[in-house]
Amino acid sequence: MITILAYYDRISVFHTISPFFLKEYRRLFHFTQSIDFCLRRDKNKTLFMERLFLSRDPRDLSPDEFDALRQLRDKYETIVFFNGQPEAGPNRLDVLPFVDRFFDKSVFSNQENYRKPLYGKNIFADYYHRKYGVVDEKEYFFKPSISAEDAGRVELSWNIGVDGYPRWDFPQRIGAVIARAGFPDAGRLFKARPLRKPTDFASENRKIAVHARIDPVTCPSIAFQRVLFLQKIAEKQAKETFLTGLASQKQYYRELSDAKITLSPFGWGEVCHRDFEAVIYGSLLLKPNMSHIKTYPDVYIPYETYVPLDWDGGDLFEKVDFYLSNSAERQRIAQNAFEQYQKELASLGDRFGKLFENRLFD
Repeated sequence: MITILAYYDRISVFHTISPFFLKEYRRLFHFTQSIDFCLRRDKNKTLFMERLFLSRDPRDLSPDEFDALRQLRDKYETIVFFNGQPEAGPNRLDVLPFVDRFFDKSVFSNQENYRKPLYGKNIFADYYHRKYGVVDEKEYFFKPSISAEDAGRVELSWNIGVDGYPRWDFPQRIGAVIARAGFPDAGRLFKARPLRKPTDFASENRKIAVHARIDPVTCPSIAFQRVLFLQKIAEKQAKETFLTGLASQKQYYRELSDAKITLSPFGWGEVCHRDFEAVIYGSLLLKPNMSHIKTYPDVYIPYETYVPLDWDGGDLFEKVDFYLSNSAERQRIAQNAFEQYQKELASLGDRFGKLFENRLFD
């Protein structure tokens, strides 16, 4: 049996631990939230760590965290770390010396990016810091010291596109509380049923041209892209085309099902819930270029499953005008995205099973 040491929040319970509950694998795992249990009572030889050592600040591990990792390393024959950070990048690579395998939700297409100095340990925050001078209250400029070999040890797992949509707040919060009480199986019962295939895809019958209800996050360098896009919309006085502002969750989902196009900038990471929400509601996904990363489920095939934008938003209105004027192409991409997403989800069991092919976890 394999021990799963997890931190139960909504992302964990309803997305990233989903593969562990596939019926062909669930019997392999014992779940715990307790490092003390792992160190003192666990008899298993293999440990999976999921969403541990999270921090929105791009800090290094604390002395206590390092000490816990050292003790766990001494205890287990095999340790596998599933990074909980939302962005692709070097955040939490300080765990590498203590683990046998390291998985991330998204990985850089170019491994050399792991070895570049990055503002905030984040490639898009670094871009806006360098180009626009954006700074955060707590500044952090990461100077990597990892080898090319260590950079190559970062493996791709799965992102927040797995399971859990639509994301109804209240049931998910209850589910997370139940999971933290020691019952992750019961907590997951609060996930919503998957939606049916949309009856239309980004059709002319939809009343909302571009859904752009974007809430800037609190960190300036992370939020800058969202702020930049909203400023461009305001300066263009394009409110008839772009639906902005905030809405209730119920209204938000109702609007997505009536939107031809959904604008989805980066959030805390490149991959956002809004991406998959747009896809399952049949709206065309319009998003800053994702070519710098690899991720799974992958709905980021340029002009096949989404429409990429410049990170500066210079082509925003040009592409909106084109796809609003080309209904057949808009609908083709939206339908492709839905079908690609369903195909990717159907392969989750096989992908998860590959973890065990080399018998590392016997």
